[in-house]
Amino acid sequence: MLNKQKRRGRGIGSGQGGHTVGYGQKGQGSRGSHKIKNTDEGGQIPLYRKLPAQQGFKSPTGKSATVTISWLNAHTKAEQMVDAAFLIAHNVIKKPTDKAKIVGKDNVAHKLTIQGIPVTAGARKAIETAGGVVID
Repeated sequence: MLNKQKRRGRGIGSGQGGHTVGYGQKGQGSRGSHKIKNTDEGGQIPLYRKLPAQQGFKSPTGKSATVTISWLNAHTKAEQMVDAAFLIAHNVIKKPTDKAKIVGKDNVAHKLTIQGIPVTAGARKAIETAGGVVID
């Protein structure tokens, strides 16, 4: 059962009636509605003003690594599979959950199979023109 909040200042019959009606003698808490903010430090410079202002914005999702078609031409062989493991082996991303995206409109030198990596429309067209496959 919840404890009912005492109704102060509503007469002697309320149980909190009389002279100071439960607010005490003097001071900030006895005057007016005495709503004191949690950040109030009573004259001392508040903590939020002592700390430096935070600048900028950092996205929680982070940026994705950009892989160009010219980079793929230089680092792949014919009919090679390009996936997260391949990009980790070539230090493009650090772990399989990191993001990467293949971009560019250059000519692809040989057939490639792209699996599980987002590809822009221009890059998809270039890969498929060279006989490659993009598996989402």
